[in-house]
Amino acid sequence: AGAPWALWFAFFGGRAIPWIVTAFVSRFYDGLAVSGGAAASMAAGFGNLALLGTPLALAHFGQSVAIPLGMILSVHAPVLWFAATLHRELARHSGSFSFGRTAKELFLNLATNAIVLALVAGTIWRTTGLGLHPIVERMLEMLADASVPTALFALGVSLAGYSLRGAWSSMFTLIALKMVLMPILVWLAVRHVVTVPQLWAKVAVLYAAMPTGANAFLFAQRNEEAVPAVSGAIALGTGLAAITASVLLYLMDAGLI
Repeated sequence: AGAPWALWFAFFGGRAIPWIVTAFVSRFYDGLAVSGGAAASMAAGFGNLALLGTPLALAHFGQSVAIPLGMILSVHAPVLWFAATLHRELARHSGSFSFGRTAKELFLNLATNAIVLALVAGTIWRTTGLGLHPIVERMLEMLADASVPTALFALGVSLAGYSLRGAWSSMFTLIALKMVLMPILVWLAVRHVVTVPQLWAKVAVLYAAMPTGANAFLFAQRNEEAVPAVSGAIALGTGLAAITASVLLYLMDAGLI
């Protein structure tokens, strides 16, 4: 184990640049330009870590990656919801920004976010040292095995209600920024900027390469901004991840990354 600061710097630093680039690029797409491109930046930054990245990393690398996974996953949602909320509020109220209003909106977003609530509940329960009854633990394991395909199916059903007409170019732009630019930047950071264990570096790059996650859709839908492009980026990006993640893991195993 080690301090998380270098890992966080590489991962979130590599995420900050695509976020800023997306905010700039979004000005050229009518569907992404709302609120300064906050929803677009969220889509280019919030990866599918809980439902896709974590099961994939554990299946490929084993339990040895639990520490770096936890370090990133535990702060991922709060950091990006804060950034997206602040981004949106600054863009919409540039002349009358209210810290209180922004804090209230952020609190409501996080207090109703299932991933954040699950992390908090799990942390609190772990501190009690009570553990779980074997029957309950087995039941939760069975539910966990079914959670990923069930969640992705439910997400796909909800996305079916949005048309991609006129959103194809912006959708592909979001996918490129999220699944190409970000992993490259995180790889450069763990390779040339910070020093972290090799396995931690692989986890950071794998996480960075994950497609846009459901929280980006929730943010876009809640604010009714850039929903077609964001939903399309999630749907198509998740399908492409079957190929891109396989290639990435092969390169890692071959020692090329």
